Amino acid sequence: MNTPLITSSAAPVHIAPGLTLHHELFDLAAAGVAEHLPDLKPLRPEDFFGTGWTLIPDELTGEPYKAELVVSRTAGWTAKCNLWLAPDRRGGEVAKPHNHPWDFHSVTLGGLLVEDRVVLVDGEPVHSTGVEHRVGDVNRFGREVFHEVIDLEPRTLTLMMCGPGMNHWGYLDQQGRYSRAELPAGFRARLRELNPHRPDLRRTAN
Repeated sequence: MNTPLITSSAAPVHIAPGLTLHHELFDLAAAGVAEHLPDLKPLRPEDFFGTGWTLIPDELTGEPYKAELVVSRTAGWTAKCNLWLAPDRRGGEVAKPHNHPWDFHSVTLGGLLVEDRVVLVDGEPVHSTGVEHRVGDVNRFGREVFHEVIDLEPRTLTLMMCGPGMNHWGYLDQQGRYSRAELPAGFRARLRELNPHRPDLRRTAN
């Protein structure tokens, strides 16, 4: 169970360095869960403002680019809130689009995300650039799609619903060649550093 950190229903709640939540974000998340996941119990403030959030480090800079909160998880699917803090450009200035190990759809609850997409057509990369996802938009994303989040409004909130996973995901290079993803050195250590409120994170050497 997540330890609640609420002191007042209207006061900002500090979860970890770099992650402070406001009640307006909870309102957006609770409304999104009620609309798009009606079979779930209503999202409670004590869960949203608890210690279940995980800050995810950027692979290059080590700084957090988003925070995730799992709303529901079963053997076949996962629903989570994503609070976006920065773009997700894993190759820096060089495009490095990635796919995901599961199909998903994501609803923009607040803010704006902009992504570049790539799909392979007869082995050749076909690009869609500057694809915008505004409030209320549903982004449907298959495992055959590769993307990068290139821009956003600060603290954009999305509700992501993921299907069952496969055992790998990866990246496309400029010629459309695929390479499987490998965990960067030091990633888990940085994950722990960013999330002192999460003692449950696995303590591995990497």
